[in-house]
Amino acid sequence: MRILITGVGLLSPIGNSFTEFSDSLRNGDSGFAPITAFDTTEFPYDRGAIISEAPDAFEAFVANRPGWETAQHYGAFCASRALADAGLSSEDLDPFRTAVVVASSNAGVETNQAYAEQSLAGTLETGATIVRTPGTVAASIRSEFGLRGPQASVSTACAAGSNSVGLACDLIAAGHADLALAGGAEPFSMLSYSGFTLLKSLTHDALRPFDELRDGTGLGEAACMFVLESEASALARGASVYGEVAGYGLSDDAHHATAPDPSGRGAELAIRQCLEQAGVLPADVDYVNAHGTGTRYNDVMELTALRSVFGDGLRAIPVSSTKPLHGHTLSCAGSIELLACLAAMDGDFVPGNFGLREAMSGFEDLELPTRTLEDHRVDVAISTSFGFGGNNTCIAVRSFRPPA
Repeated sequence: MRILITGVGLLSPIGNSFTEFSDSLRNGDSGFAPITAFDTTEFPYDRGAIISEAPDAFEAFVANRPGWETAQHYGAFCASRALADAGLSSEDLDPFRTAVVVASSNAGVETNQAYAEQSLAGTLETGATIVRTPGTVAASIRSEFGLRGPQASVSTACAAGSNSVGLACDLIAAGHADLALAGGAEPFSMLSYSGFTLLKSLTHDALRPFDELRDGTGLGEAACMFVLESEASALARGASVYGEVAGYGLSDDAHHATAPDPSGRGAELAIRQCLEQAGVLPADVDYVNAHGTGTRYNDVMELTALRSVFGDGLRAIPVSSTKPLHGHTLSCAGSIELLACLAAMDGDFVPGNFGLREAMSGFEDLELPTRTLEDHRVDVAISTSFGFGGNNTCIAVRSFRPPA
């Protein structure tokens, strides 16, 4: 069964629509700016990719749901935008046949942090909420649209955004749902910022994936939700199609809590599974949107894995990370970077590795463009995502041509 993407809902530091996001990727517009939400004096880096210009409709959406956290607002709003983009309303959905699969790591962090701060200060009110979990985002979407079908909350770290889309495709293919809302919602968090600082994973200068002098990642926030449906369903209602989710792969390193397996064997397995499920040969891939975090270990592991899969053919395939523009959005990374693949297919371009000045030693022969490649036909693209705990995901999208 062919699973198609027919709707997109987006909030990001570089645009809140498919067109705005695509234009920013093409132009190399960065969403990084000084962090104002908390004091960064003691941190090595004072910038983040923050959603600074949300549409007026989002402000009204938030005002009407005062008891929700940011992640809930982000996820449900983007789900509503994705449905509208797909030409659907809540009345069009079969509540028992619509799946919801959402990735989030920081959903609940605002409540949890407030509880901890009040407890330490001795100002905790009787009956205060102790904890909220990442599952609140999927629950809010189901509540918003009255959905009672399959649902899942995916928290496989930075692989979750792709994982959520793959799982949603599985639910449709297995006959458990006719349509799915899937993606990720990740707000900016002082807790994550502190954690990455303690892990010595934050850059001190700038996010530069695959650069010889890279020294860490830079965090961002985003929410990106997709409408997924079968080819038969999309064609029957004359839906516009962004692309086909051709395949995906999952694996685990079983190596370390945070560091990737330097051999890249787990990542390689996920990529090979993805290509096999998609029925795609390595030579058929036109673009690789890499996880590319800008950290010392991840970038070497990733290019090692890609070289193992593609061999010498990798030299002819452009590989780029778009994180220097929208930041590392953690559990939403796979979703927003899948969107980057769709943008590349739609616009016949490949985003550059903005900020890359000197390619990593041992990988100078690869096609790591430092600027946008124009007039580059993309029919098949893959997006790789790797997370803490050794979680590896690869997802492939293919341009869609309706049957004659």
